[in-house]
Amino acid sequence: MTNVIIHKDNISFFEDFEDEIYFDNYDKSDIDRYISQEILPDLLEIKPDVIYIKDNLSLNYLELLGLRVAYHIRLTENLKYLPIVVISDLDGYILNKLDASANILFTKNTFLIQNTKSEYNKIKNKDFKNLTQEEYQSEFLDKIRVEQPKDYLSHHSIANEWSIYKWSDILDVKSEATQTNKEKIENLLYFKYLKVKQKQYDNENIEIKKPSKKGKVLLIDDEWDKGWSDILKVIFQSNREIEFKPFITTFKDRNSLSDLTYKRIANENSDVVILDLRFLQSDHETNDIDSYTGIKILKKIHEINAGIQVIMLTATSKSTILEKLYEKKILGYIKKEHPDDVSINTVENINKLVDLVDDGLEKKYLKEIWNIQQNNSLILQKNIFAQYKLNTEKNQSYLNILQNENFFIFDILDSSNNNRLAYAALSMARFLEAILTIFIDEKKQIFWDGEECKKSSVYNQLQMIIKKLDDGNETKARNIINSNLNTLIYNRNKYLHANDNIKFEQKEMPKWFLKLNNILEVIQNPPKLRVYDRTNLLGNLQNKFNN
Repeated sequence: MTNVIIHKDNISFFEDFEDEIYFDNYDKSDIDRYISQEILPDLLEIKPDVIYIKDNLSLNYLELLGLRVAYHIRLTENLKYLPIVVISDLDGYILNKLDASANILFTKNTFLIQNTKSEYNKIKNKDFKNLTQEEYQSEFLDKIRVEQPKDYLSHHSIANEWSIYKWSDILDVKSEATQTNKEKIENLLYFKYLKVKQKQYDNENIEIKKPSKKGKVLLIDDEWDKGWSDILKVIFQSNREIEFKPFITTFKDRNSLSDLTYKRIANENSDVVILDLRFLQSDHETNDIDSYTGIKILKKIHEINAGIQVIMLTATSKSTILEKLYEKKILGYIKKEHPDDVSINTVENINKLVDLVDDGLEKKYLKEIWNIQQNNSLILQKNIFAQYKLNTEKNQSYLNILQNENFFIFDILDSSNNNRLAYAALSMARFLEAILTIFIDEKKQIFWDGEECKKSSVYNQLQMIIKKLDDGNETKARNIINSNLNTLIYNRNKYLHANDNIKFEQKEMPKWFLKLNNILEVIQNPPKLRVYDRTNLLGNLQNKFNN
């Protein structure tokens, strides 16, 4: 039976062992790396039947590194079932008082003997047997726990590194950043423990989806250069119609981050933003969701264009925070996988992101809806009807209707209501009806200027109004009040009065809404009422003469 001793020249009988491994000098800040890359490869090469370990392997007697080596062995695939004998000058009770990791001494197939040759002679002829798979689970994994390293700042840091490891492994992402993260995961005892605990929950039979829509996607995450950017590039590279970019910055403080984000998003014209919830250390010290950097950035995004679809990345598992995220008008969220949360399947999580991105790109038309709404709002803030001889009280009431419907249209389309397209179309129709009511006296059937209104249909009446406002320009009237707008009026009537199952199309919404904007622009400043800048006019004539 082959045996090996791991020591620090602190036993008197190491010559009795067939093989020995001297625990050499190491970087105290990276002990797990030393064990993983120096000690374990030597053990795998020796192929022992029994492993003996001195409990203390440094000049500090209370630093029980031998116990840490024992854990590494138990969490290494080709060594994990082997018998382990720990040699100590102390008994198990005292060791357990000194270090919680001594709990391994109370698991099956791990033995403790005193640091004497006589004790070694008693145990060396023992009929050692390897653990079975069932014993490994019930008598080791279920009885021990490896705690999070003290140098980890937060739950967020662990979830980031673990998620990057899991996602890059499944997607076969091999960048410098993901390889660095992988090496850390595979060396660090804590992550070795998590890997073994998580293995039983993996599901590799789920197909990974590919994004199918077209548009621009922006990542804003303080861990962008730790692997997330590389991972998302791989996800989106299967679709050449998706333009993906990471937000590249150092994320030093909240103020500079917010300013940079505002400028970048405005310039990038992104359709979907994948946004981390918490960036700064202060974000991890409070449960006030409104104070999180990600939420502050989200508000900036909505100020730029509320039609930009935002997917939130979060490491939190608190249901109260997750519920509040939807109140902030996000498209959805992706949980960064903390290894303690076995409810998350990595492939399902990746597929959820792909679905959300496709959904967001499908809704990118809302950006145009938002821009039109903002332009309409600027026009409606002015007293655009003051230039016409209208009933002031009536004018104000219908101006209020126009302002309200203008906001309703975006809010309806941005909702999850199954009938949102129909309801938005009805809101646009009410917008048109309000304009007709302002310019036409229905009882007298006359226009605001006293001319008789001979046209009965909404379509023809609108054309007449634009024609009259545009100094008889029938061509322009027909261009604005065209067949596209007539479709809106026709579908609205069929939907309301004939009770027909009319199918409104998403692609029509920006076209119809833009027509409302065109109408408002003519009302605001009709050609025959426009005041021309004489200086500019003369200047233009002079330029033409010179050319």
